[in-house]
Amino acid sequence: MDLLTKIIKATISEPNDMELGGIVRQLVNQWEHDEAKLGYEDAKIYESPDGGKTVYERPFGSGVSERKLVTDQLNLFDETN
Repeated sequence: MDLLTKIIKATISEPNDMELGGIVRQLVNQWEHDEAKLGYEDAKIYESPDGGKTVYERPFGSGVSERKLVTDQLNLFDETN
């Protein structure tokens, strides 16, 4: 269901304007979040809370609870020089 249809249904079902405003804001925020993720479905976020000793990976747009420990790390820098 598209955003406009959701807003129309909410307008019909919610008589309280203040409550309706909250519903519309929530719908728009979710729509913006979904639009921002378009084209990045396979993108990953890499983070290290301890300065590089451990590295975690998670899908773009997901929360920290979805991160997984990366065990196969690339050696991006030649530290022999």
